[in-house]
Amino acid sequence: MIKEINKRVVLVHWKRFAGIDIDVFSSLKGFCDSYPDFNYHTLNNYLSKKKIPFENDDVKIERQPLIQKVTRPNLPPVLFWDFDFDKIDWRRSRLTIMERVLDKGDESDWKELIRFYGHDNVIYALKEEITYLTDMTTDLVCEYFQLSKKELKCYTKKQLNQGHWI
Repeated sequence: MIKEINKRVVLVHWKRFAGIDIDVFSSLKGFCDSYPDFNYHTLNNYLSKKKIPFENDDVKIERQPLIQKVTRPNLPPVLFWDFDFDKIDWRRSRLTIMERVLDKGDESDWKELIRFYGHDNVIYALKEEITYLTDMTTDLVCEYFQLSKKELKCYTKKQLNQGHWI
């Protein structure tokens, strides 16, 4: 998945150098500091007003949006049937995602969860943050991660809040 963000970079297409075709700078100021023959204010005014590249016999300079590859786990969208899959914030919603994958996913999904969030982070979430897993999932998690039920927050919470015996 590719996502465009608000930052821009400066692309410099060199016409006179055979070996170096394009340089990328994080800012126009950085480019002008590196190449003092180019005046920052002149280039900034030109690029801001005309919205077209600056070009002369030696160089073509343009601003382009920065495109970043958005990292997300390689999980099947069917696990998140009730979410807009393309809009999930994979960092902020990590506990919900972990609960869902552990409860509904298979072993390959668990491995991807561990790859993306890290083994220690998944263990920490199980021990300290995840408050609900089904009994079957709790058993599978304990076997897979070699934990005892008493180490899991969801299990200790369930023991404290036992329902009616009927």
